[in-house]
Amino acid sequence: MKILFFGDSITDSTRERGSNDAGRVREEYSICPRSYGSGYVFLTAAQLFYEKPNAYEILNRGIGGDRLPQLYARIQLDVWNENPDVLSILVGFNDNNTGENPNFTDVKRWGRIYRMMISDTMERCPQTKIMICEPFAIARKDSIREYAVEAKKIAEEFGLPFVELQEKMERAVETYGLQACLFDGIHPNIVGSKVISDAWLETFKTQVLEK
Repeated sequence: MKILFFGDSITDSTRERGSNDAGRVREEYSICPRSYGSGYVFLTAAQLFYEKPNAYEILNRGIGGDRLPQLYARIQLDVWNENPDVLSILVGFNDNNTGENPNFTDVKRWGRIYRMMISDTMERCPQTKIMICEPFAIARKDSIREYAVEAKKIAEEFGLPFVELQEKMERAVETYGLQACLFDGIHPNIVGSKVISDAWLETFKTQVLEK
């Protein structure tokens, strides 16, 4: 089963790029842990490989700084050409208007682009199962909320699994502290990455594998 993770820096997590993806090449791509990055994709891959060796192929196609329009611009190369069995999308924080982002994507346009990306992917890769992850933040979390609401609405409209993250991350911060979870309130440390991975795996196993 080929699983492709698509998103921004939270997914990227300093992965090594390969010559077959849209990101800048850091080093020639190889199937090795470095290609998964150091975040939730790495932890998810490790758990899946531990449970079923040789059953999965994991691709990380996150690029730091990307907004949703940039994901859509590279979807042909990074997603459709790979024709994955499962596509997981986590995007949104870079799109929101925090007062510091002149290139923000307003939520109505964000929703239109997201729906177009989902419907186009369903047409191009009809066998691909799509998972939508909730965009989240602790710092400036109010500015991301409307994108999270829109993401859940899109998942419901298309009948797609939705990975809830905001509440789980808030609970983790209460338990372990902000610095253990998100070093800047946005990007996960190891505990935050584990929170995302656990939530993703739970949704994957109950809403993708069992259906």
